[in-house]
Amino acid sequence: MMKRLLRNNTFVRLTAFFLAFIFWAYVTGDYRETETQNITRRYPNVPLEWVNLQSELELTKIPEEIEVILEGRSSVLDDITPQTLSVFVDLRNLGAGQHRLTPVVDLPGGVRVVSFNPEQVVVVLEEIQSPQMLVEVDLLGSPAPDYQIGTININPQKVFVRGTRSRLEKVARVRAIINVDGADSSLAQYVEVQAVDFTGQVVEGVSVHPAQVEVTVPVALPQKTVPVRLQVSGELQEGFTVQQVILNPAEVTLEGPQGVLDKISEILTEPVDIANAESSLNAAVALQVPQGCEVLHVGPVHVEIKIVAAE
Repeated sequence: MMKRLLRNNTFVRLTAFFLAFIFWAYVTGDYRETETQNITRRYPNVPLEWVNLQSELELTKIPEEIEVILEGRSSVLDDITPQTLSVFVDLRNLGAGQHRLTPVVDLPGGVRVVSFNPEQVVVVLEEIQSPQMLVEVDLLGSPAPDYQIGTININPQKVFVRGTRSRLEKVARVRAIINVDGADSSLAQYVEVQAVDFTGQVVEGVSVHPAQVEVTVPVALPQKTVPVRLQVSGELQEGFTVQQVILNPAEVTLEGPQGVLDKISEILTEPVDIANAESSLNAAVALQVPQGCEVLHVGPVHVEIKIVAAE
């Protein structure tokens, strides 16, 4: 009987179809049950963010990442990754100091948080301060030979240094660096301002306002102020004498190499001819400028020679 059935192709085909249907129903039912059944899943290294930080505070300590365990349908959890999870702490109405906060996470429907690791995160908030500090100028290099640096002008002279107290305590000075190497004329530049520590390193997390200042560096040859001495030529008419000599200016400023200036104690006018003069003389006379020097900001010297009758 059995052999006869096995030889019947129709019977064999029906049996195979029936067995395949049973297998399909089993697998499909198991898959559907798995899809609708809640499971838990661990999500490590989820970026931790924050919201509602007050403008006068700075967040100086917070974990970068957190671990989250979620429960939900596998079909939903499959679409969630550590990068798509939005986990944050709310800093609303918090003041300066250390705080323990429970994270918050935005989740799709049907998913809930089982736990965070850590359950609470420690954050530190510090008050932001903005004291004023004087700007100091650091010069790089040296000017051209024989040239000197004059009084440096900074505008503005003070800047606001903004940061938390712990960072501001590291600031030793505020500097602006300008290169004067080889300069043979004055410099005027807008220069970045840096807040640095005692070693000269820039203090991170500190900002300067304004970020730049205008620095003017006078660069010139050395200067020296000397008296003007009148030279005359010729002889007065007999019976007359020079009562007074008035020079305007009575002294001038010379500019030149220091070695040349060191040898100069006065500067002479070109000779004024007083031969046979019987009355006072007024004249504009040039100066005899020593070689290698220049007279600053002056034209001819005005000379008044008062001549009177001798007693």
